[in-house]
Amino acid sequence: MSKFVLTVAAAALSLAATFAHANRDDAEALHKAALAEARAKGIEGAGKEFSNGGPWIKGSTYVFIADFKATVLAHSANPKIIGKNLWDVKDADGKLFVQDQVRIVQTAGTGTVQMRWMNPATKQIGDAEVLLARIPGVDAYLGTVYFK
Repeated sequence: MSKFVLTVAAAALSLAATFAHANRDDAEALHKAALAEARAKGIEGAGKEFSNGGPWIKGSTYVFIADFKATVLAHSANPKIIGKNLWDVKDADGKLFVQDQVRIVQTAGTGTVQMRWMNPATKQIGDAEVLLARIPGVDAYLGTVYFK
């Protein structure tokens, strides 16, 4: 194999690893932009945009909207789960992480939850954190998930 091909292959693998493991700063920037979008367009308008992916999924970092009953209203990484209720869903360690999310946004308005979940970029279970913020004026919240 030529040196050029090896260099290109190494660069591609490095870039893929970068997108698969975003840092918290990247996740916070996406979270802030998504929250502004939800405030400006409402959950229905923003939800349509989020669920089309585009700029709302960056490697393994993605956004979603859920209501306080844990029904998914929008999801940039997996639009197939829109309309599904995740109240009783457990992570890979058996943690009821969605119930934790709802409790946090109902009581504090913002926060984070740690979980072990399927990374959409690598299709492997990994350690993730979800950044949470209640969407003003509605009983729903925005989550931004990134993998460590």
